[in-house]
Amino acid sequence: MLKWLGAAFLLGGGLFLGLGAAEQLHARVRCLRTLLGAVEWAERELSFRLTPLPALLEGLESRSLPPVSALFSGCGQRLDELGEKPFGTLWREAADAAGLPLDEAAEQTVYSLGDILGRFDAEGQRGALEERAAELREHLRRAEEDRDRLCRVYTALGAGTGALLTILLI
Repeated sequence: MLKWLGAAFLLGGGLFLGLGAAEQLHARVRCLRTLLGAVEWAERELSFRLTPLPALLEGLESRSLPPVSALFSGCGQRLDELGEKPFGTLWREAADAAGLPLDEAAEQTVYSLGDILGRFDAEGQRGALEERAAELREHLRRAEEDRDRLCRVYTALGAGTGALLTILLI
């Protein structure tokens, strides 16, 4: 009886690891979709309303899902340090603290947003945000391809590993 219980735990553990890896792919896609929506909204706000940076960050925070909302919240909380540090540094610190589930290339795109906001005139910011939105669309497309291709693989690999360990130990 104990042997079968251990076998069930091994099989379940392997499956759980596979599903966890697949969930990371889903989280990456959700994060990129939220970031893309936030950049598009910020572009409209800056183009039509010329929203000041603190209000823009508050609006982005309220319209975003975690962990992206944590990026905007953390950056807004750091604005009192703006004289001591440049905005790009504050943005990067907030992005690192938010723990966004992104790959290196997408992370660099997010970091580059900090060099844009509040730095150029409205037209310059709009153009730069359009470029970043295009980059985020490409990252999203690749993340969706990875998710579609690898989710079943990770799940099957986890279940297969659990089954193999179960067979070896029984």
